[in-house]
Amino acid sequence: MGNESLGLRERKRLETRAQLERAAVLLASDVGLENATVEAICATVPVSVRTFFNYFESKEDAILGVREFELDEQSVERHVRESEGRPLAERVIALLLESLAPAIADTRLHEARMAIIKQHPELLGRQVAQMSRAGERLVAATAAILAHDSRFAPLGADEQNTTAELILPLCGGAVRLAVKEWVSAGGERSLPQLQRRAVELVGKVISTLS
Repeated sequence: MGNESLGLRERKRLETRAQLERAAVLLASDVGLENATVEAICATVPVSVRTFFNYFESKEDAILGVREFELDEQSVERHVRESEGRPLAERVIALLLESLAPAIADTRLHEARMAIIKQHPELLGRQVAQMSRAGERLVAATAAILAHDSRFAPLGADEQNTTAELILPLCGGAVRLAVKEWVSAGGERSLPQLQRRAVELVGKVISTLS
């Protein structure tokens, strides 16, 4: 099978995912979150329930547009290269926000998603939880950032990993609070604004502890 076939399959996969997300959001908007069943979402597309679960773990994830966190070696190298010279917290927070970007981008479903989240703020936890599911990959990526930071490069790999384990919860908490504020504000902040707010929150904590 050539690259062209793989490209067609990937486009089809992305199209099906987008259709499921749209169906889930619109159905939940029309009949309520409780009544928007996976079966009803699948009937709208239409696809089988089995196909649905190839893309999402739950209807809530489809509504939010939660995607599997992908962090391969090439993407980590790209992030390390492109973020070089920036403050450490900003680099780590940018890495975390990349995992959320597809679901918080300003799409045509943005307003409908925001309305559902406002009615069911508990959904926000599922959005941030994907960062926890990718814990080991995030630690490794953060350690790679530290390895290219002059202050942490002299440390051994074990110390870099330990430092990464300490930094991630702080930066992750800042991202969670920044996104929570974003929801409360009606989702009017841009991704760079979210990042600046999260960096500001980390700075306040560090300043308080100093």
